[in-house]
Amino acid sequence: MQAETLKRSAQKTDTMRLIGLRGPECADKLDHVLSALPGVAQVSVSLADEKMTITYDTAQMSVQRLQVAVADAGYEAMKPVHGQDGNCCGGCGG
Repeated sequence: MQAETLKRSAQKTDTMRLIGLRGPECADKLDHVLSALPGVAQVSVSLADEKMTITYDTAQMSVQRLQVAVADAGYEAMKPVHGQDGNCCGGCGG
């Protein structure tokens, strides 16, 4: 009997700035597209703040793949931000 190799999954939540949202239908479309991706547990797209918060399984999804999915939908997702105001907190040097 062969031992199975199990990938350890870890959920991660990132917030990314969005470029190109023009109205509520854009936010709804992006929410729908991202929710359908494998490993994505939760998505919240804020038109007012022009950012999204997404929780995903790092064994199945990466920031780069999320950015590609956003681009394929017609928008742009910037790298994750960490501060309360949507800007980098400065601790990571980003």
